[in-house]
Amino acid sequence: MSKYNELVKKLKEIFQIDRPELDFGIYRILNARADEINDYLENKLKIKIQSALADAENANKADLEQQLHLAIKAATDAGFESDESPKVQEIQKKLSTITSGASEHENAVFSHLLTFFSRYYDNGDFISKRRYKGNTYAIPYAGEEVMLYWANKDQYYIKSGENFANYSFKLADGRKVSFKLLAADTAKDNRKDNDLDRCFVLIEPHVRTKFDDEGEEYEQEYKPVEVIKTSSIVDGKSIDTEELIIHFEYKAMKKGTKQEILVQSAISKILSDNNVQQHWVDLAKRVPTEKNPMRTELERHLTTYTQRNTADYFIHKDLGGFLTNELDFYIKNEVMNLDNLQNAEIFSNIEKQLRMIQCLRSVALELIAFLAQIENFQKKLWNKKKFIVSSNYTVTLDILSEELKAEALSNKNQIERWKELGFITDDTCS
Repeated sequence: MSKYNELVKKLKEIFQIDRPELDFGIYRILNARADEINDYLENKLKIKIQSALADAENANKADLEQQLHLAIKAATDAGFESDESPKVQEIQKKLSTITSGASEHENAVFSHLLTFFSRYYDNGDFISKRRYKGNTYAIPYAGEEVMLYWANKDQYYIKSGENFANYSFKLADGRKVSFKLLAADTAKDNRKDNDLDRCFVLIEPHVRTKFDDEGEEYEQEYKPVEVIKTSSIVDGKSIDTEELIIHFEYKAMKKGTKQEILVQSAISKILSDNNVQQHWVDLAKRVPTEKNPMRTELERHLTTYTQRNTADYFIHKDLGGFLTNELDFYIKNEVMNLDNLQNAEIFSNIEKQLRMIQCLRSVALELIAFLAQIENFQKKLWNKKKFIVSSNYTVTLDILSEELKAEALSNKNQIERWKELGFITDDTCS
């Protein structure tokens, strides 16, 4: 695989347009612009680099041709054959190497772009890995007496594992399919468990004890897959609708358990359900991608559901500024060869190197600007003020009025709740 193809592959990973199975949040925006991004990466990027290098070469070529003209004139005026002039031969040699050097510099730009973005991009996030030479790391330091620094400095940590929500979608015929979470066992205090992995698992058939609005106890059976039928009156007509409910639980599993394997297991069980096979065949409809040509409609939505609730990630507060500073640091330390400045024999190559660096920095800044737009959009969503849709208060009985106290004491649900918490017993009530 050429450096250019490796670069395009890496940039597609960074822009996350290689994940069409995800259809929520920032992925929805990226998917909407996938064609535009693909066109830039696969066509315009290479043309831009070639054009920038060609402009530099043409400027250099024009300068050398002017020098050659003057050298030939000087040799002729001195009574020499111009072809025998060392100066003329040197300039002609430089002109002949311009074309061959173009391909070399083009590959160098691709290689440096690949190295730079691969270094700072790590599994969906941009991490500071500023290297001075080889494997030696350097941190930005302004002379403070004490300097604290960490890999995710200036980033928001988004732990989405507990942002659970039910998920629904409609099939082509308008019928609704819903994934509903019955139970969730989450890590405490926003911390990760080191010995457990929490995953979405299709429930097993079971019965649960519940209470109705009057406080009466009843038992309800839950199945992994069930169909709920409802009737409603629309324009004076009775309309029957069906909804396929698929129940999941979020539970602690043995370390190393893969969510992808559990998803495939759930898909197999759901599609083998008799009701699904007879009346919900659209769930098995193929929705292929390049990576997964056998993907089904059910897998597409189930992957989105599990991914959106379990993917922890970071949002950089100033990705554009961070990557721009790191790019300048990278160029100064790993692209510019300062030893060449003292080598008079290859001094002419310094200008070529500078032309290549100009092209590299120009293209890298363009990519950084686009990445910063995406990151800033996520940051705005994260910092957006949340609206309160409901609120509840816990108060002690002694501050209630007699009227409200009587109402609380006559509420069966409240009495049952106090019993569950151990505040009162049946003897107390009697």
